[in-house]
Amino acid sequence: MLNIICEKKILSEAVTPALSAVAAKSTDKDKGLDGFLLTADKDAGTLTICGYDLEKGVKTTISGENVQVSESGSIIVNADKFSAVIKNLPDGNVLVSANDKFIVNVTNGKSEFTLHGLESKSYPKLPALKGKKSLKLSRKILKSMIASTLFSVAYNNNSRPALNGALFAIKGNKLEVVGCDGYRVAIRRSFEGITSSEELDLSFIIPGKSLSELLKLIGDGETPAEIELTNKHVIISFDNIIFFSRLIESEYLDYNRTLNVIANTTVTANTRNLAESVERAAVLTEDRQKTDIRLSFRNTENKDEAGVVQITSASSIGKSYDEFDIAMSGDDLDIAFNKRYLSEALKAVKDENILINAESSVKSMMILPHDKDKENACVDTCRFVYLVLPVRLKSA
Repeated sequence: MLNIICEKKILSEAVTPALSAVAAKSTDKDKGLDGFLLTADKDAGTLTICGYDLEKGVKTTISGENVQVSESGSIIVNADKFSAVIKNLPDGNVLVSANDKFIVNVTNGKSEFTLHGLESKSYPKLPALKGKKSLKLSRKILKSMIASTLFSVAYNNNSRPALNGALFAIKGNKLEVVGCDGYRVAIRRSFEGITSSEELDLSFIIPGKSLSELLKLIGDGETPAEIELTNKHVIISFDNIIFFSRLIESEYLDYNRTLNVIANTTVTANTRNLAESVERAAVLTEDRQKTDIRLSFRNTENKDEAGVVQITSASSIGKSYDEFDIAMSGDDLDIAFNKRYLSEALKAVKDENILINAESSVKSMMILPHDKDKENACVDTCRFVYLVLPVRLKSA
């Protein structure tokens, strides 16, 4: 029914990615959700390992000299147990076989395990893994853009399901990725790295939970990822892995309306200084009291374009104060934020310096790249935009 030989390390490296897409438990309707679908093809000389939880899936394929297939077949085997067995085997060749009674034997030298499997037809039907639209994208760029916007995805917004995912908008060679949870917006843009056989103008929403798993798998290898789209799914292929996810079929909010920030206060600050000051202030905040972090931007007297930012926090535990010099123009401003929302936005920035635009203490503060060669950053074309909604100022 199935018979393959594969080196333990190769098999373990194929099992691990697929495990990330396996459901925690099966249901009466879909009995194989907590298992791997193992498929051996003697003619093609391949072993495919698939994990699928009805929302996302991962298929890994071992082929060529890495696997010897002496009998074709397929079977479902418990994913956690099969993975643990392979991981704990000694190095060397592993024999995996299954008989017509759905018994799976795993043997390596004198080590032998027997697992009870299920017939492959019990496995949930997989979506078609061939899309109508396709493109290739640098994995390094894709990984960076996901990592720097995923923190703003809502995950559990039942009233606005679109916010539970990140929006991918592609036009020509430009990719824009957007995350928003109602309290902050994260936008990353890339103007390179996309190749396609046709001019593209499309958008789609990938669930945040799927992107979290993709981020663990994709790496930043030299070979690009191939992205294909069907009406309901996205398929992302790289190395020997096929990652696929259901799309969120909902209209994304008009986030461009949130970008109309009137810069009554404009600040240039060192990213690391501000991020570390916010972290220090967060030490004395309390979640249950919903204490916040206050930023006070102050112009320096008798010095043009110079200022200072004071970072403070206060709770029943105590108070903190920190400050450092900044470049500044416009009005003095006191503004307060949820510590996590501000900290996560700053951590996503890799630039040495940032440009901050703020309108008032009750409007979202905008964080942009600081381009010393340009007088003003263009919100519509810059590499990243982060907006964080402030909280109501409390008395000092």
